[in-house]
Amino acid sequence: MHITGMTMNSRLIFIAVMVISSLFALESTARTTTDRIVVISDPHLLSPELVTPGAAIDRADAGDTKMMAHSDDIMGAITDSIIALKPACVFITGDLTNNGERLSHERMVQHLDRMAANGIKALVIPGNHDCNNPYARRYDGDSTLSAATVTREEFAQLYRDYGYGEGFERDTASLSYACEPIKGLVVIAIDSNMDEMNTLASRGDSIDSYHNAGRIKPETLQWITDRAKRARSKGKRVVAMMHHHLVPHFDKQDRLLANYIVKDYSQVAQQLMQSGVHAIFTGHLHVTDAATYHNGERTDSIVDIGTGSAICYPFAVRVVTLQDKKRSLDIATRWLTEAPNCPDLREQGRQRIINSTPGMAAMLSGRVWDKVGGRLGQLKKMLEVGGGKTSLPETSQQASQLALRHLSGVLSRTMLAVVEGNEQEKETEEIINEGKMGIRSMIEEVAPEQADALWEFFINDVYPQLEPLVRSVLDDRNSVGTRNESHTDDLHVTVKLVP
Repeated sequence: MHITGMTMNSRLIFIAVMVISSLFALESTARTTTDRIVVISDPHLLSPELVTPGAAIDRADAGDTKMMAHSDDIMGAITDSIIALKPACVFITGDLTNNGERLSHERMVQHLDRMAANGIKALVIPGNHDCNNPYARRYDGDSTLSAATVTREEFAQLYRDYGYGEGFERDTASLSYACEPIKGLVVIAIDSNMDEMNTLASRGDSIDSYHNAGRIKPETLQWITDRAKRARSKGKRVVAMMHHHLVPHFDKQDRLLANYIVKDYSQVAQQLMQSGVHAIFTGHLHVTDAATYHNGERTDSIVDIGTGSAICYPFAVRVVTLQDKKRSLDIATRWLTEAPNCPDLREQGRQRIINSTPGMAAMLSGRVWDKVGGRLGQLKKMLEVGGGKTSLPETSQQASQLALRHLSGVLSRTMLAVVEGNEQEKETEEIINEGKMGIRSMIEEVAPEQADALWEFFINDVYPQLEPLVRSVLDDRNSVGTRNESHTDDLHVTVKLVP
């Protein structure tokens, strides 16, 4: 058995894994399976046929939080665990492949066929990586070469048994579809991608271009709400799945990480709620997080259940149980703990999150530099008026190194807390205080003689502006300080399907 039950304290997972695995195995044999769904996201499968060991795959795999070189082993282990669980169906919410390689899609279909041979119906939806991807690659020893990708039509043909063939109701404007895999439960799979706007030099376009943002076409949104209303009028329950987030999972996500949430999300969420959709499974951001969005009167809501990447720590798998005659969903989270060729999967994956800190520091420093870098010369003059010396960074690279010297530890702790879910249980106050002390030490390095004044300015004038965002992320809250403020358990949540 490769999937374990969830513990509330991540540091106990390694101790409890064997005991919980045994209990979980007993549970899977004791319950009927017609009320169970498994959800995974972002498996980013790279076909073994596209890899000849060498420097090319080593370069591509190094420094990435995704364990790309192990993706097929991980998908095989997930498939084994799903077969052991015997759910009625499986949802895969996009980014099925590494970069849309045709051979990777064909390999994914083989995994799904193995589930089908054991009586388990898989349902897929494409992610931004899956179609018309100009970055499809083959890794051949020391060389990285282009590989064939798939069109949207070819995607539908490949997955004809898993959302796009007979028995599925298709939207003519997108790769969205509706079906009833469990009697009385209608699933609406929503295509939120913009890959039809991609350009590929290999197909005769002048350049390669790639779009990873999300949106739902107006005609598709109408199609979705019509199907949801029709299902509800017949007394059926409705759930949805989509690659991009439907609503913000932290405050200002729509501004800071706009490409991870659908355009005009508030309008879309309102229409889905009004049509009877109260739960949607998403992916894309590679974090395991749930967020609740309320209407203005707080009389209705929809829960966006995001699932992290199947090939990134902590390797999340959602197990959904239909309860109370399908009036509600009980959603629990399990972790994959090992793969055939990677027995220390979790530790390797966790270390990759920690190793990604320099990249995160560079990204944050680059964004700050874009806003303030041009004014640092003026600030330097102001600070040195009284004769004091400063050593402000002069390039974004220097700013990144400054941040790493003082904030690398707290950045790693923050990233681990966010990807594991239920951030508020991960010593939030300690993380916040560590972050403040890191900023204090940065100030002391660059302007030691003015440090006290600058620190007072930061605490009194800057941090109060940042605190709602910090609290949203680390307290795991949404709409902080408003009447719609909410907190949703990321790892074990119950969603009512009937208002």
